[in-house]
Amino acid sequence: MIRIFSSLGRDLGIDIGTVNTHIHVQGRGVVLSEPSLVATDTKQEGIVAVGADAERLLLRTPDMLDEMRPLRDGFIVDYRVMLTMLRHFMNKASRSVGRTRVIMAVPCGITDVEKRAMTDAIIQAGAREAYLLEAPIAAALGCHLPVFEACGSMAVDIGGGTTDIGVMSLGGKVIAHSARIGGHDFNESILQYIKNTFSVMVAVETVEAIKLELGTALPPQEEMELSFLGRDIANGLMKRIIIRKSEVYQVMQETLQRIVDEIKSVVEQTPPELAADIMERGMILTGATALMEGLGQRLSEELGIPVQVPPEPGFAVAVGLGQAGKEFARMERFIIASKNRKGRA
Repeated sequence: MIRIFSSLGRDLGIDIGTVNTHIHVQGRGVVLSEPSLVATDTKQEGIVAVGADAERLLLRTPDMLDEMRPLRDGFIVDYRVMLTMLRHFMNKASRSVGRTRVIMAVPCGITDVEKRAMTDAIIQAGAREAYLLEAPIAAALGCHLPVFEACGSMAVDIGGGTTDIGVMSLGGKVIAHSARIGGHDFNESILQYIKNTFSVMVAVETVEAIKLELGTALPPQEEMELSFLGRDIANGLMKRIIIRKSEVYQVMQETLQRIVDEIKSVVEQTPPELAADIMERGMILTGATALMEGLGQRLSEELGIPVQVPPEPGFAVAVGLGQAGKEFARMERFIIASKNRKGRA
């Protein structure tokens, strides 16, 4: 009995993104990591499955179901589907959602309307209290940066749809910026290159595998290649294609440079005394894209700043949300919106 009640009312930290959702439960760590995906019935438009279950069904019966991602670039595009997905994930992560305080990571600079939609969704999904925290703040907390001290800390979180950049000091944000560019843009570039060069269509999973296997932010020192199957656009038959690492590197250049330029712009806006701290202590790079070969080195060389990548960069924001729960009394200047079940903001 003691073991059951010990889990009641534990904080949930929700990192809900365009591509994946991670949930941290206080005292248990990251307990859920699933695609931000919903499968709907093509005929009745009813929701059939959510998350990993939806992904499995869509792979097996794609003609009978429609794929829906209720967020695009980190922002809600279908509130009804978003609410269903959020409720499903919250109930899967915790048996006591009704007693739960939820802290959710959101892109920097979201509008008041978007903040209200997010906090409303959290409360309607069953939480007792809802709080919003910008993604780079959570990433910094998850990597144990000294954000409450009188020195500059910088975190960059590259998600599926957005790159969020934050500079913090003395328990508050100095600069927070969100660019609608992320890991999904790399996939789109690779997909278009394959379509235009080889005249084949490939599955999303194939494109992701190519990015993970051959993607690099630096000119490849050694050539590698990957073989995959695609459907010939002209005759509909399957066709085997070989793509090289040097090709993928070239294809990814435009997106990489855009990310570099966005980060550079924030560094240029940072007050000199804080910029000096960052130059000395370095910045943190999080999000699954941070694992791309050579990305940390590329950013370090172009920005002149040491770049650190944590062991599990994809979970850093979720872990940071858990840390925010522990440090909640000191989070006042970082929380950008809140709401409780009684409707008070």
